[in-house]
Amino acid sequence: MTAIGARATRAGASSGTAQMWDQANWLHIQAEVKRLQVRIAKATQEGRWGKVKALQRLLTRSHSGKMLAVKRVTENRGKRTPGVDGKIWSSPAARWNGMMSLRHRGYRAMPLRRVYIPKSNGKKRPLGIPCMRCRAMQALWKLALDPVAETLADPNSYGFRPERSTADAIEQCFITLAKRASPEWILEGDIRGCFDNFSHPWLLEHVTMEKEVLQKWLQAGYIDEGTLFETSAGTPQGGIISPVIANTALDGLEAAVYASVGSSKLARSKAQLNVIRYADDFVVTGASKDVLEFKVLPAVRQFLATRGLELSEEKTRITNIAEGFDFLGQNVRKYDGKLLIKPARKSVKALLDKVREIIKGNPSVTQEALIQKLNPVIRGWAMYHRHVVAKASFSSIDSHIWQMLWKWASRRHPMKGARWVRNRYFRVDGHRSWDFATKGPADASTSGCRLFRAMTIPITRHVKIRGLANPFDPAWSTYFVRRRIAKPSVQLFGATPWC
Repeated sequence: MTAIGARATRAGASSGTAQMWDQANWLHIQAEVKRLQVRIAKATQEGRWGKVKALQRLLTRSHSGKMLAVKRVTENRGKRTPGVDGKIWSSPAARWNGMMSLRHRGYRAMPLRRVYIPKSNGKKRPLGIPCMRCRAMQALWKLALDPVAETLADPNSYGFRPERSTADAIEQCFITLAKRASPEWILEGDIRGCFDNFSHPWLLEHVTMEKEVLQKWLQAGYIDEGTLFETSAGTPQGGIISPVIANTALDGLEAAVYASVGSSKLARSKAQLNVIRYADDFVVTGASKDVLEFKVLPAVRQFLATRGLELSEEKTRITNIAEGFDFLGQNVRKYDGKLLIKPARKSVKALLDKVREIIKGNPSVTQEALIQKLNPVIRGWAMYHRHVVAKASFSSIDSHIWQMLWKWASRRHPMKGARWVRNRYFRVDGHRSWDFATKGPADASTSGCRLFRAMTIPITRHVKIRGLANPFDPAWSTYFVRRRIAKPSVQLFGATPWC
């Protein structure tokens, strides 16, 4: 065969594989995977672990499971982030070939690419970036592990689980602490380096999946600045399956806390114990400080020690509800007996610092370009806090941002007066005459844009998910359908379009 013929053959094969990917029936694929997941969840409920493993093997070898796994890793936010091999699956042909490469026989996990991201306390959090094939293999096994994890999960665990969010955890805080007779003491728990310190022997013994595959991921190592390092503990933070493994390891914390005061319901009722966990952050309520300090805290430490973990002494403390505590970016506190949940000061400061950094870092960009940079930041923060008592915080944030933008506009034109600057950058919109916008009030055909204001987000009460709800159990299907239908859409005020 000539070189031209070989190139034509390769081009034809690439075109054919791309066509097969593009013509995939995703509704049928998702239905096939969901059918197997439902069967896995049912077998888990019945304690038939042999059948669970057989169904997991069937799912992880199925064409539908592999297609869905590749679809996830090539459409999420990290789809353009390569691993140590520098490869990404950006084309339909590459995705199809990647799907065909997901074979368990002869599979070897490649080392992770180590990167660091800044934390709020000034330190850096290490992330491990797997290569695309390992990422897809993890996504494939996550499909098989999710039904087991959801069936066995603690009722009040909300982090990195389908159909659950931080809003559910915060609403559970309100339900637990808002009443007059609610517990007044809170143990704030934080696990030191949770993902980095999990015991490998414990994970290999208790995580319900093929041990050989799990061991390869856990012991793959990572490359940092060209040097290969071994991993003797932990699960890589950044891997798709790591949150599921972490939740599996931490499930049982509620039972350990309740057992710390005895096995009777009366003892638990007197102690007023409640556990609310989001990933590795959790709070435990109690009737008194002594119960939390001398009974619950030792039980939590023992529970974590068997998994190779320990509490962070600097972040773990016992506080009274009258003093309040921060949890998931919110401050939970009782004021004269009334519980109010507001955006935490640290969260407000982090937002304003980020906005200030954007404004100062773009002194010469156009007004429209600056608005396009700021709007996603402001909108995302406001949407996160829209379920709590945040209206005063929204108003304060809008005021601070307006002051920053006035300084930004004035510095661009040091020879112009305040009236000129106002006419140049600020517009009239209804009763507001100081909107930071590119054009004045306009009809729907206007192409201009304006700065998003946090105050335009309405405060809406979040309806918490039921503790035992399982998205892989058909008995809960109607509940989840009703929940999705009842979820309110956010209506933004104002006529001028946002950028």
